[in-house]
Amino acid sequence: MTRTFFAILLLTLSCFLANAQEILTAPSYNPVVAKHYEASKALKSTTATQPLTLPFFDDFSKLSVYPSTKLWADSDAFVNSDYAKFPPTVGVATLDALNKKGLLFPNAGPNPFDADNLTSLPIRLDSILQPIKKAITKADSLYLSFYYQPQGRAVSPPSSKSSLLLEFHSPGNNDTLIVAKDTTILPHWNQIWSTTGGVQVDSFALPNHQYFKQVMIPITDSAKYFKNGFQFRFRNIAALSGNSQPDWRNNGSNWNIDVVRLNTSRNIHDTIIKDVAFGDIAPSMLKDYESMPFRQYRKNFINEMKDSLDIAIANLDNVNENVWYKYNIRKNSGTPFAFYDKGNFTIKPYATYGYSDYNLFARPVVISPFPISNDQKVVFHIIHTLVGDPNPYPHSNDSIQFDQLFSNYYAYDNGTAEAGVGINGAAGSYAVQFKLNDKDTLRGIQIYFNPVVSGSNLKNIDLVVWNDMYGEPGQVIKTLGNITPMYSDIRNEFVSYMFDTLQVIDPVTFPGLIFYIGWSQSTVENVNIGFDRYKDSHAKRFFNVDGNWEMSSPINYGSVMMRPVVGMEDPLGIEKPKESTHLNIYPNPVCNGQLAIQLPNGFDSNNTHDLLVELFSTDGKCALRTAFSDPIQFGMLPVGLYMVVVTDQKNGKRATGKIIVK
Repeated sequence: MTRTFFAILLLTLSCFLANAQEILTAPSYNPVVAKHYEASKALKSTTATQPLTLPFFDDFSKLSVYPSTKLWADSDAFVNSDYAKFPPTVGVATLDALNKKGLLFPNAGPNPFDADNLTSLPIRLDSILQPIKKAITKADSLYLSFYYQPQGRAVSPPSSKSSLLLEFHSPGNNDTLIVAKDTTILPHWNQIWSTTGGVQVDSFALPNHQYFKQVMIPITDSAKYFKNGFQFRFRNIAALSGNSQPDWRNNGSNWNIDVVRLNTSRNIHDTIIKDVAFGDIAPSMLKDYESMPFRQYRKNFINEMKDSLDIAIANLDNVNENVWYKYNIRKNSGTPFAFYDKGNFTIKPYATYGYSDYNLFARPVVISPFPISNDQKVVFHIIHTLVGDPNPYPHSNDSIQFDQLFSNYYAYDNGTAEAGVGINGAAGSYAVQFKLNDKDTLRGIQIYFNPVVSGSNLKNIDLVVWNDMYGEPGQVIKTLGNITPMYSDIRNEFVSYMFDTLQVIDPVTFPGLIFYIGWSQSTVENVNIGFDRYKDSHAKRFFNVDGNWEMSSPINYGSVMMRPVVGMEDPLGIEKPKESTHLNIYPNPVCNGQLAIQLPNGFDSNNTHDLLVELFSTDGKCALRTAFSDPIQFGMLPVGLYMVVVTDQKNGKRATGKIIVK
């Protein structure tokens, strides 16, 4: 009887441990949106007061967190470059179950609920104003088109209970809502198109590997919609996925929208744009890390660099397009010191062939290591540009930039948590491997904890440092015991846990200068550490639930958001460069030696004496440096393409654009 009991117990325990594993889940909080919400509360709204005129176009390549207030009426959608998988252009609008504050909607649950909307501002569909004013008729062939994708880089697809809708609002068509003594007039929306969830993104892309699908919607009901004030909106009917445990219940209702176009003179086959664009963000030039201490880089800088980069370039036309790709590198805000330029090449259409596979563009070599110096904190800017045929849309998708930050921490992640990682239903340990190039001091650990439903991951854990034993965690060297996971607030995504006594990483205690940081938990709740789905480092991640370490599966691609603080005591105080925005410049091309620049939001047009204007030629040389004026006189310049940079010297903010001088 006793033997039978223990056999059953052993079998039960074995089954339990077999199911205990590393598991990913979608976050229930977005710190990027939360920070932007707090910062935007003090800003005045710049929403247009007059209805928009055709054409309507947005490819979301201006990464503004919220949709542009010049085109969109609400702030639910998240404009980003992290959540989409193989998009046609860099930047998408993501609709999920998180509101404009970055929090789960109050009514979020496993059953369908109203979540994000993306609503256009009112549009004039009664008239065309250019080149001559005329009423819009059916003969003008009006179409709305857009690309969409479920899931993207999120952990799971939208729930089968969820759906994405496209709806139209006709001016004057309203619903009357009477509650007690109050009467509310609400706009009536007509459903035009919909799709349901439950489809994984790789399955969605089959059979032709098209990760985004384009939808063409003709607008033919002239009596209902050809009016001044027409609106359309995308609407996410979400449902939380995950099991019944609140620590695993998650967002999981992501839809990505890209390249939204509304215009006349179109047809069902008008699916192309004369545009060549970057399809993804600029990558790091470091081989293993997104960031590392500069002192450690100096000790082995040749081997820390990649041999080549992965660059996504998409030709959105249906014919081959000739394009020039190049990049340059500059230190801090100085002039470029290294240039990559292999000439021009003809790019095949994205719709048929995907991103360009031309090796000199798709896999450009890393032309130079970052120059070594005695700096402790420094940033290098790698700026990639495309030069192609001018097109009618004011794109900002032909320039991408990576800011290579060297401070006093190591990071595999890029700072955005598209998911969370934890151990499923078991006590155990989780560890991440790092390797130094020289003896140094480990001062602490930075962690981003994902908040979860009901706060049920507030269970104490131990932070642990291990040395290496044959390629996996070995002996426990240091423990910071009984710490409570802390949610990041809107000011800081990572929480720092600093050691009272510093730990020296030397080759005696840490063979090969390899060390691991991580945690041990004695409860089964999901600790839920932030997880970046952009850069994969699964071979550096290990978990242990049964006394044996197991490497993370490549299926769970990504990087856990834990960073060891190494070296300098004064940390992390270096700021990344101020965000660049896009300039509208006219006329373009320029023929008469003067141009006008429309300053973007955030630049004070009444305080222009602090604004510096610079023109850079394609070889990186400064052709003009002058104070801002309207218009700007620049005299005679050689024919060619120039980058225009406006810098607010008071706060460091920059905006960029391009002109062609004829």
